[in-house]
Amino acid sequence: MTERLATAVPETAQVLPARLEPDAIGAAQDTIIGMANSAPTVAIGLSLAGLAAASAYGSGPVIILCGVPMLVIANAYRRLNLWNANCGASFEWVGRAINPYLGFMAGWLMIAASLVGGIAGVVVLGPSVLAIFGASASATWPNIFISTIVIALMLLIAVVGIRLTARSLCIA
Repeated sequence: MTERLATAVPETAQVLPARLEPDAIGAAQDTIIGMANSAPTVAIGLSLAGLAAASAYGSGPVIILCGVPMLVIANAYRRLNLWNANCGASFEWVGRAINPYLGFMAGWLMIAASLVGGIAGVVVLGPSVLAIFGASASATWPNIFISTIVIALMLLIAVVGIRLTARSLCIA
């Protein structure tokens, strides 16, 4: 007769799927975050108004030609969010629907665009801060130091979470 060895199977903890935390911020904080992110929309609205004023009747078809794809993209994002709401939505959707490699590349492109956009907005702060304090606004190292401090602070706020982000926007 052969003897069977009994091995204990370790219990595995139930792993919950990664999801957005429900009710992480309130309606007031959500409104403030939305208002803080409305600057690109205002810029587009003002530039379209200027375009319409400058080109009279020629800008109408161009605005419609640009507006229709934007509406299609907005509807696609709405439907994809209904399918799978996720913090890393774009690369998650592309990775699952098309190709994991393209999803990976979409994620890295989003990171690069965020870095370039964030740095472009912060780089102008250095000369402004130096001018306020009477220092030379063209000094290279103080500009780099001020920009680095601001970016590190923004990174820290983003890493801590959405609640601190909302609180810091309420203060600002």
